[in-house]
Amino acid sequence: MVKTSRTILVVAAFALFGLTTNSRAQSSGSFSASVGTAECAITDGTGALTGGIANVPDITVKVSSGSGVALVITPSLVTGLFTDNKITSNFTTSTQNIGLEVKVSVDGSTANVVPEEGSDGVIYDQRFIQISSSVLGGLAGCVALAGTSTPCFELVESTLSAHSFSFYISGLSSGTHTIHTEWAVEGGGNGEAACVGPGTVTVTQVKNFSFNSPLAF
Repeated sequence: MVKTSRTILVVAAFALFGLTTNSRAQSSGSFSASVGTAECAITDGTGALTGGIANVPDITVKVSSGSGVALVITPSLVTGLFTDNKITSNFTTSTQNIGLEVKVSVDGSTANVVPEEGSDGVIYDQRFIQISSSVLGGLAGCVALAGTSTPCFELVESTLSAHSFSFYISGLSSGTHTIHTEWAVEGGGNGEAACVGPGTVTVTQVKNFSFNSPLAF
């Protein structure tokens, strides 16, 4: 009987330990997500962009108390950029520069949101394209320039891309916080266009333990 009682006590102790461990694991992390499903599409023949989403719904997160708690916020977006460069006899150079910038705010503020604190956001896509021609009178001009360093046509294009990026914030007070994601077109004005969709935003609450490296900003 004594041995049986001890066995029951040991089993109960392990069960209680397992319950406590699971409770701590659950309280130290959580996951939330939001999605916009409408897709961007490229039109056959013209390359124009259609469809897409205007925004991804906000996410409400309940943050636990305690030091070392942080949120990892990851907007993942399909993005599209459209440019249409033209040159004529009167305008021998055409330049277009368009970008798509993504910003994350917590409770309506970007303060302490890394890496965008003090900036306008993170570039998810940017395209610079320039086309120029030194010969518009006919193809004979190209033949005349053969063997020289002067090009008949020149196309310059530069691209930046990020499509998925992790922002993070720490030091939040315990309670409920609202995560908002938005994007804006930068540049343009010469027929350029941009499109977003589909897109997801995920928010993971994490906790830094004493045996890990401290949160660094």
